[in-house]
Amino acid sequence: MADDNLPPVHRYVGRIIHVMRKEKGMRQSELAALTGLKQPNLSRIENGLVVPRPSTLQKVAMALDVQVRDLLSEDKAREVEAKWGAMLSPKNAGQLFAGKLTPVPLFSSNNGYNAALDGSHQPAGKMELTLQLLPVAGRTFALRVADDSMQAANSGTISFKHNEVVIFADRPPVQNGDLALVHTLNVTVFRKVTIEENGERLRLSALNVRYPDQVVPKNEVLRAWKLVRHIQEF
Repeated sequence: MADDNLPPVHRYVGRIIHVMRKEKGMRQSELAALTGLKQPNLSRIENGLVVPRPSTLQKVAMALDVQVRDLLSEDKAREVEAKWGAMLSPKNAGQLFAGKLTPVPLFSSNNGYNAALDGSHQPAGKMELTLQLLPVAGRTFALRVADDSMQAANSGTISFKHNEVVIFADRPPVQNGDLALVHTLNVTVFRKVTIEENGERLRLSALNVRYPDQVVPKNEVLRAWKLVRHIQEF
């Protein structure tokens, strides 16, 4: 059954396209080039001024590496509407559309980091709200620190307390020594990454010495997102 509280289909489809494009770190001009659309026409779609044809939706979905049904999803529409309704002042909305702010979804991780991933190992789950940050490269998302494993004992060193907010991105790739959210066949953890054996395995180290290191073969790593921001008071 359709949700009577959703805006007209052309408006929320445009907003979904806009948000998905931003999540992938793609400029409007880049998406226009990939789809063969003129940028003013894509802008009209994103702003809900026109209804995209089915063939246009297919081109946009392919360019964003999603399914057409994702662009028409009522769940996604509700998520996008929450961003507009709950977070954006007129000034911030203008900054968002101008690319001066990045919308970063904060997913609930109260039941561990796996709770914030979907069946395709992508960030998802229950969204608390949308953070508005200065531009961040790549697809970004935020989680709350799920435990004390990254809380260092020594003061004056980098440390992450339970429930603080950490922001991850899929660009640039995770390098040796980075802090990252690593999703493997068996576990999803926020750890310091050390690349060993010419890149054939990763050592995942907690900052809290009470937690042992974990060593995983590289071929067991399904996803890895680099830490790009840390919000200590939120």
